[in-house]
Amino acid sequence: MKLKYILQVLVFVVLAGGLFLSSCRKDVLDVSPSSKLGFSTDTVYFDTVFVTMGSVTQRFRVYNSSEDKIKVSNIRLAGGSASPFRLNIDGEATINAHDVEIDGKDSIFIFVEVTIDPNNDQNPFVVMDSVLFETNGNLQNVKLMAYGRNADFFRPTVFPKNGFPAYSVVGCDTTWTNNRPKVIIGYLAVDSACSLTIEAGTQVYLYNNSGIWVYKQGRLVVNGTLQDSVVFQGVRKEDSYKNTPGQWDRIWINQGSTGNVINYAVIKNGNIGIQAEDVISFGEGLPSLLTLSNTRIKNMKAFGLYGVHYSINAWNNVISNCGSYALALINGGTYRFRHNTVANYWGESVRSETAVFLSNYQVIQNVTYVANMDFRFTNGIVYGNLQGDNELDVDSQPGATFNWKFENTCLKIDNENIDPGDVNHFSNMVLNEDPLFRDVQNRDYRLSESSTSRDKGSVAVVNESPAIPTDLLGNNRLGDTAPDCGAMEFTP
Repeated sequence: MKLKYILQVLVFVVLAGGLFLSSCRKDVLDVSPSSKLGFSTDTVYFDTVFVTMGSVTQRFRVYNSSEDKIKVSNIRLAGGSASPFRLNIDGEATINAHDVEIDGKDSIFIFVEVTIDPNNDQNPFVVMDSVLFETNGNLQNVKLMAYGRNADFFRPTVFPKNGFPAYSVVGCDTTWTNNRPKVIIGYLAVDSACSLTIEAGTQVYLYNNSGIWVYKQGRLVVNGTLQDSVVFQGVRKEDSYKNTPGQWDRIWINQGSTGNVINYAVIKNGNIGIQAEDVISFGEGLPSLLTLSNTRIKNMKAFGLYGVHYSINAWNNVISNCGSYALALINGGTYRFRHNTVANYWGESVRSETAVFLSNYQVIQNVTYVANMDFRFTNGIVYGNLQGDNELDVDSQPGATFNWKFENTCLKIDNENIDPGDVNHFSNMVLNEDPLFRDVQNRDYRLSESSTSRDKGSVAVVNESPAIPTDLLGNNRLGDTAPDCGAMEFTP
């Protein structure tokens, strides 16, 4: 009996000691600066497309992976009282909570509510804020994203691990009308053998680093009109963002489609306007064609139009104000440019690249690929503000042909490697004579009355198939002595 009693006492003492130690452990506070919180998501999306004024609630979880209790000294909305979002922490509605404790290996829920009037045209398309967490001197955040106006929204559903961007896939053979704006978050992909048609007047808004990806053998058709262009732009609507480059990424078109058409579009304020590319890693090159007409590409942080081993027919386009090359065509291809204005008056930073760059090769991971190149630029303008008085650069490698020529074109050139008197590359040129655009500062690239680019074009170029007797603005090119250089005919 005595031994049994002693064993029972020992068991009790051990259990009590364990409970005591466990209790003490829960009271230990982790104050290490290396201890951070974990979250169930990095961004809370409010997916409801608002059709009436209302409130939507989402939730996320905050984890403490430490063995010890942790104290979150502050949880708050970055936007404070002005934010359309509200928080509920431990049953308390607030925008700011202090000294919230989370036991070791435990978690808490935070509920987020947002109220937006989607019919208020002053609201941006994407309303954003973040929840800030301050713990042991560390500042962490969870982003909040809601849709602020009635629109069709697209956000990523596929997250590749091979270096390609996160994307969603638009339905095969989809047509967008101008009934509601389209808002793209992440990349929107047009799959192989599928098409996306965008009708006149449609407004396409793209979030930061977002773009449209036309995968190989896919097709993009943009059917703008003189009266109703299709506009691709960033989601920010404030006046201060009107001409701000780099707000979204690019329109990226791959090989294998001969039906890509962009007519009467405005593509502005991204990183690259259009990247038409035969991607080597996608397999053997396939016939590729982009027809680009009556379109303005402007305010691009890098390139305006970037072609890689592609076929592009282009007329009546203005490509302007790009941080790098406005027009860059590499690794060969076939290019026909008639009545285009390349006006690179970039003013956001120092520009070191010329307005136009041509080459018949491409270097990928120290491997040089060469391909035949055939480029013709006629009845056009290439001018800009690059110091050094040169806006054309060309480069080539042996192993492939490299045919390029400018005709009846106003060109700014001072390149020691290029002879402007070489008839193989230049014919009937207007060299280094300022085209005298109406108002460069305000980005008006129509010709002034005293422009030396007036009447310097060729009627034969206008009448090539397809004939382009009218300019970007619908003005008649054939009503006087000769057509003017560039995308826009002079009018009094």
